[in-house]
Amino acid sequence: MASVSARNHSTLIHGITAVLALVLGFVPSDVGVAVSGVLIALLGIPHGSLDLHLMSTKSLRLRELAIYILCIGLVLSIWIWQPTLMLVLFLVNSAWHFGDCDIRSSSRLKSLQALVYGISVLVVLIDLRDPTILWILQTLVGNPVDASIVPHYGIIRYISAALVVGLPLFSTSKQPRYQLLQSVLVIAVAFLVPSLIAFTWYFVVVHSWTSMDALRRYVDSNDPWTWRKLIIAAAPLTLLTLVGIGIGYVLFPGLHLLAMLFIALSALTVPHSRLFHRVY
Repeated sequence: MASVSARNHSTLIHGITAVLALVLGFVPSDVGVAVSGVLIALLGIPHGSLDLHLMSTKSLRLRELAIYILCIGLVLSIWIWQPTLMLVLFLVNSAWHFGDCDIRSSSRLKSLQALVYGISVLVVLIDLRDPTILWILQTLVGNPVDASIVPHYGIIRYISAALVVGLPLFSTSKQPRYQLLQSVLVIAVAFLVPSLIAFTWYFVVVHSWTSMDALRRYVDSNDPWTWRKLIIAAAPLTLLTLVGIGIGYVLFPGLHLLAMLFIALSALTVPHSRLFHRVY
């Protein structure tokens, strides 16, 4: 019996988990928030906890580690002094990172394609009219957020959905059919499921799981790491991050734990996106 190819396997995982996301969309919102937080903490954070294995040779590793720590400190400082600015920077950096991982292109415009695609994905996934999303954003920036200030917001989301489907068609992916199916799944989940759950599905499965699958082949192309080895390698920095979130929650008791989780993600995403660019 023929084995399932890696790309087919990923598409199958995306499809099955998309159905689970649809089911989860029917649970009460507070349960959805709790489940999303647990999934992001336990399955999303570990993919960024492998960054130490993406650093250069030993002679440059200390320098890259110093840059990594400085980036984290800078991000946390901006959150304290200018939370709205940091939220915008976090979203833009995340958009580029998502697009950098999803779009296959050898074009000199790849960075621009990645940014436009990633922004489109976030606009589709994060519906500013969703009460839970508004609550999270307001908690992060400390001010009310009103989607009505964005004119023709609904039309913008539909245009973004078209870009999520269209941009990958111009990529150099060797299997465009699976890329198209992934885009269709992203749009379906985004429009059928509450936004936090839709984002969690994309971040945990489409992004994190797929990235870790690529990473275990990148670190050793001749003998790809097993998932067990990958999880063990990610454990130390994952635990350190979770401890940091706990400390932050104690120091800033006014912030919801989920908001603290997103702040931690933003602190890791800036240096992580720079290192992970090497994988793709």
